[in-house]
Amino acid sequence: MILPTKHIPVENSFIGIGALLLAYLDQPTTVSSLWQKVRKLPQIATFERFTLTLDLLYIMNIIEFRDGNIRRVSS
Repeated sequence: MILPTKHIPVENSFIGIGALLLAYLDQPTTVSSLWQKVRKLPQIATFERFTLTLDLLYIMNIIEFRDGNIRRVSS
């Protein structure tokens, strides 16, 4: 589920969903406002997939949580 496979397309893997979420993180935002922006996207489908994808992005040091906001880590 994290990576695409023969049976899981990229857009349904957590990596694919993470890329989609990053497109919506052009500026720091709260978790709830990001959820409101993306919750109707068919790839995300549930809050559980949304939070698991955020967890993956955080573990990979792609996003950070600071002052109540999620933001991309600058390289």
